[in-house]
Amino acid sequence: MLKQRIITALLLLPLVGVILFSLNLKFFATALLIINYLMAWEWARLSGLSHPVQRSFYSLFIGLLALGIWFFSFDLFFWPAPTWSLEFSPDATVLAIWSGVVIWALAILMVLTYPKTNGVWNKGPWVRLLLGTVILIAFWVSMISIRNTDYLLDPIRGSWFLLLMFGIIWAADVGAYAAGKTLGKHKLAPSVSPGKTWEGALGGAVASIIVALVGAQLLEVSVDDWLLFSLAIVGIVAISVFGDLFESALKREQSMKDSSQLLPGHGGLLDRMDSTLAVAPFFLILTKSLGWN
Repeated sequence: MLKQRIITALLLLPLVGVILFSLNLKFFATALLIINYLMAWEWARLSGLSHPVQRSFYSLFIGLLALGIWFFSFDLFFWPAPTWSLEFSPDATVLAIWSGVVIWALAILMVLTYPKTNGVWNKGPWVRLLLGTVILIAFWVSMISIRNTDYLLDPIRGSWFLLLMFGIIWAADVGAYAAGKTLGKHKLAPSVSPGKTWEGALGGAVASIIVALVGAQLLEVSVDDWLLFSLAIVGIVAISVFGDLFESALKREQSMKDSSQLLPGHGGLLDRMDSTLAVAPFFLILTKSLGWN
């Protein structure tokens, strides 16, 4: 298993590098469409759709919805514009991002109250499919928007911001694993994911803050209040943990270990991207509120 994980990771890292740094914005969005299609197929499986045709139709629906936003939102590839604010707007991209924030707030509430509220989970697949629709579209739009940071001045600056976001998430995972293994005693969410501990979560937060501080310096972004910045990163880490826990709850409800076997040794794309799905819209709002893009 460990050998498979290492081989898969070594094969995926160059692909991630190509997608982040070698593709222009439109090809990047197209690559994300493919990734979203695959994750939608896995999400349909976790939602209880047993037939491959049903899952394929749901994946196709997600893809068509993303294309609809692409076609009807004139400013998608020049967004966020300099005049964009954090206020609600009828623009499809803004609505997609804020809808994702609202749905993730609901998902976090569902995790915090699990399994007391498992009646919501057992109302058939439609609730989970609806949540997945908003989450996947918000992820797609947020990733494009981060990638679009200062695109006309520096086409790969947004790529570095995406890499910083991934670095924060990866540091949280590695830090949590290390601290949890050595110090973990107090269970974080035993009814959802028995292996997670508060000590691990704290270790992940510390590791992520270090990565974020270094990344901010390397990207030469201005941070007026480092304490507030660190607290914001802790919030991002918390959201990444809840993203992981939410997918764990979905798998637990369906008695599944992995979302699929697409990535040997790692499970499915959702198993690797669950935290990123949650973090992306919040990271975009954070960088925008800090004036980084």
